[in-house]
Amino acid sequence: MLTNLNNAHTGDLVEVSGMIHNVRVTKWGGFIILRKSRGLLQTVVGDQSQFFNEQGEPVAMSDLCREMAVTITGKVNEATIKDPAAFYNTLEIAVDKVTILSRPSTTEVVDMNSLKFGDEETLLRYKFDNRQVTLRNPRDMAILKVQSTIAKAFADYLTEEGFTQIFTPKIVSEGAEGGANVFKMDYFGKQVYLAQSPQFYKQIGVGVYERVFEIAPAYRAEKHATSRHLNEYISLDVEMGFIKGQEDVMNLEAGLLRSIIERVGTVCDHELKLLNATLPVLPANVPMWKLSEVHEILFNEHLTEDHRGEDDLAPEEERAICKYAAEKFGSDFVFVTHFPSQHRAFYAMDDPKDPSLTLSFDLLMRGLEITSGGQRIHREEEYREKMTRRGMNPDNFRFYLDTFKNGMPPHGGFAIGLERITACFLNIANVKEASMFPRDINRVAP
Repeated sequence: MLTNLNNAHTGDLVEVSGMIHNVRVTKWGGFIILRKSRGLLQTVVGDQSQFFNEQGEPVAMSDLCREMAVTITGKVNEATIKDPAAFYNTLEIAVDKVTILSRPSTTEVVDMNSLKFGDEETLLRYKFDNRQVTLRNPRDMAILKVQSTIAKAFADYLTEEGFTQIFTPKIVSEGAEGGANVFKMDYFGKQVYLAQSPQFYKQIGVGVYERVFEIAPAYRAEKHATSRHLNEYISLDVEMGFIKGQEDVMNLEAGLLRSIIERVGTVCDHELKLLNATLPVLPANVPMWKLSEVHEILFNEHLTEDHRGEDDLAPEEERAICKYAAEKFGSDFVFVTHFPSQHRAFYAMDDPKDPSLTLSFDLLMRGLEITSGGQRIHREEEYREKMTRRGMNPDNFRFYLDTFKNGMPPHGGFAIGLERITACFLNIANVKEASMFPRDINRVAP
């Protein structure tokens, strides 16, 4: 069974398997469009083509239908296929034999080629309600193929840079970031939470391996119903020790993203063309401003309302500063630093020059935040002082504080939302399209 079909097989007799995406009958025969893991493959039916059912009995081409699993035997020929969904656009197979392996049990198979509704919201709702089937649409396949490539490039780059992949628990006794946006659950009579972040554990990992990363789910009990948010998402987490400052963390992320962009451009050329997507531009020097400076820039340029003095960026500011950076500096990325201490997690290191601010950053891309990160506190006494100041009970974090009691190097890290970065890479308006099975405030199935 051939799984890696390419032009080197031209003229060969091959056997390939896949799902029937479409069948087109003509006067002289027809076409069977086969769906493979990367996209569509055209096969051409002629007078001599034979068809067999699951029992090996002869059947007619008219017995074939969409979403049948089949094996096709035939000769590979050169071709020019114009359909952008066709991954195999320079070859086709002249069919000798089609063997049906299995068939759908319904005669009303969802037509991947005709998912059209009056408005985008209705279409998306239908797609998510029937996700187990509508994922077979070539466009949705392409989105998740790019996502898979991003995740692999993330892991490969960090591994080459001396990072160790770790796997941390998602059932925790305390939320890493505090607040009310944690999912509570009963655990054998005890109240526990779904992890908002692997923050505590990846910091512990720095004391073991110096540099660690994880690719895993994270959970946020935020009552958002927007195109920007998910309640369960995949977090790409990084933590590194022996840093001189948060700039080391930011430089690592810039190098990581350059590697990811290069990999996606190389591996996913077909998917990018199908989705009509242009990869983002990441210059050698990424624009970087303090939060207060961003407020001033946008106010002086009259790009937004006056947000000076606010503790975070409004969504309109994220969009505006990215547009400004693209126009003035040719960058689709912007680092924003020095967020107020009271609005950052307790483990964020305060700036020695101004303790009201933190050595932390967000990375914005094409108008959307894709990363939060920064330098962490690495001394136990500083943790206890900051926790007490915030009204937190250090005794509830004993296992975490014991890490620092036993010594830790200066360290920092960041987290990237995989769905968000995928959506930004592909200029997708709704982040839920970059989730295989999205979970939001209204959706827990399929």
